Amino acid sequence: MEYQDKYHPLIKDCLKKYPHLKKRLEKKKNYILKDPFNLGEPLKYNLTGLRSIPFARNFLIIYIICGECIRLQYQEINKCGMNCSNIPENTVIFLYFGCHDSAYTTEIYKKNIEQKEYKPFT
Repeated sequence: MEYQDKYHPLIKDCLKKYPHLKKRLEKKKNYILKDPFNLGEPLKYNLTGLRSIPFARNFLIIYIICGECIRLQYQEINKCGMNCSNIPENTVIFLYFGCHDSAYTTEIYKKNIEQKEYKPFT
């Protein structure tokens, strides 16, 4: 299955903070889209329904696979229930990238996950 990508607004903030990682993020994004289930690690506890993958030393990318979220009924946990009918199941939403410690200790990317539109990070 071919996956399409969408981006949480926080990705833009992350790129402002780490502009030197833009090309590496693009490369890693393409890698993830080939097989998002087997490449990313499912997260637990307050991050259930999300996945992470190591990126650039001490950095992580946090993403969600819409088909998995729907199948496992994580919409309420991820606060994205309002969007599910508008987004195809083969969509991967990139929520955040940043330092390992801050990626797991903050849930900032879950606060606005139910926004209506996800834009490219160009």
